[in-house]
Amino acid sequence: MAPIKIYGLTISGNVIPIEFLCKNNGIEMEIVNTDLMAGAHKTPEFLKMNPMHCIPTMDDEGFTLWESKAIMRYICNKHGLEAWYPKDVQKRALCDLALDFHANTFVKLAGYKILYPAVGFAGPVTDEEKAAAEKQWTEDVWPAFEHILKRSGGPFLGGEQPNIADLAFIGYTGPLFNKCGDCVLCKTEGFKAYFEALKAKLGHYSEIMAPAEGFYK
Repeated sequence: MAPIKIYGLTISGNVIPIEFLCKNNGIEMEIVNTDLMAGAHKTPEFLKMNPMHCIPTMDDEGFTLWESKAIMRYICNKHGLEAWYPKDVQKRALCDLALDFHANTFVKLAGYKILYPAVGFAGPVTDEEKAAAEKQWTEDVWPAFEHILKRSGGPFLGGEQPNIADLAFIGYTGPLFNKCGDCVLCKTEGFKAYFEALKAKLGHYSEIMAPAEGFYK
């Protein structure tokens, strides 16, 4: 069986979760460096795989797919990784809730309003925008995250063991703690404890996160 090809960048918060999933389950994969600045995602060959020209994009022996969370679900379903994406309908529903919450709420705050401006991927935020982001985290986002975490039984979103929702969060949380350690998210003790527990639990952490930690510093 040929390795799964993932077109993307090793520093991408959306590629990192897939790499964790594969390497923690002995699934062969190859990250095909996709230089966005050079337009590698706009070539006819790439657009044939993914007309949305985004990363990550997967090629599994001719079967192509994009969107990080869809790719992780596919890998779990194909390889029977029930521990990472449970078959139990309620446990899977909570995993899906956490995945959607990550995409629709967490990334819009932690990524667009904190991490991206800090590394120049987005314009600087005003004092008013920073205050609004801190308020949103304190009053809405963190309580919602904590609610999902408690329903799982903790210490992870998957309960006693991480699931693919935890992997989605580590892709952004690792760089966030590395680059923006003084932000309101990183100063939240419960969130910091969650990150440290996840960091200690996942295999290959230093290996996988090294490129991102070198970039987000």
